[in-house]
Amino acid sequence: MVTDILAEVGKHVSGRWFTAVLLPGLLLVTVAAAGFHLGHDQALDVGRLTVWADGLVRGWRDRPVRAVVEAGLALLAAGVAGTTAGELGRVVERVWLRAGASSGGSRRRRALRAAKRDGVTVVEAYLPQRPTWMSDRVRLVEARIRAQYWFDAAAAWPRLWLLVGDEVRRSVVDARIGFSEAVTLAGWGCLYLLAGIFWWPALIAGACVLLVAWRRARGALEEFATLIEAVIDVHHRALAEALGVPLGAEGVTEVEGRRIDDILRKGGSGHHTS
Repeated sequence: MVTDILAEVGKHVSGRWFTAVLLPGLLLVTVAAAGFHLGHDQALDVGRLTVWADGLVRGWRDRPVRAVVEAGLALLAAGVAGTTAGELGRVVERVWLRAGASSGGSRRRRALRAAKRDGVTVVEAYLPQRPTWMSDRVRLVEARIRAQYWFDAAAAWPRLWLLVGDEVRRSVVDARIGFSEAVTLAGWGCLYLLAGIFWWPALIAGACVLLVAWRRARGALEEFATLIEAVIDVHHRALAEALGVPLGAEGVTEVEGRRIDDILRKGGSGHHTS
């Protein structure tokens, strides 16, 4: 089953490498080279850029070996840029998903005001408690599952993954890939901001790319978290059966939930309360 998952992910990776790494890398190299030539003072001088580009083309036509070498260097730089964008994206991801000491005060106050306005009972565990919305959305999966079924979603997930079918897995994997792509896009945005050091229009491009990446990441993470909860909602009975915990007509009560949790944790981590 693990092999099937890796194969499925591999299809996406191999099929998207050209458009996800090489093309954006070449675009960034082109922007950086043009921006370095123009500088801040003549950042939007199209005529100067045209003259520079014409000179490059003539040089490549007269010296084809040079053209091949420079094309190879450009491809190498594009690959390095793609790797760097991925690493920077992972740094951004850690920022987005950080737990931290902040309690998400402003979002918490908005949630309390909305609950009061709508006359909804506030559940403390569901209120914002982390610095970012994305971090709280991940935490909320565990809080909801713990409140509903009395067991740890993180501990249950690997077992559930073995029980669900390929179609369910594919939906989850696609959502996770969507989040990963948004994270990498954020890395590209950071690289454009770096190019803005010597060409100010790149700062605007980088800010726009980061904004798009942030919006895509929120949407993909919401889809991913919702799918995780849905899989547990639909398949928790199969999990209980596989673990040898019989369920009555009421489903998972506190007794069964704590028993499942004890099995998942091998009885060595104690119990948590909701």
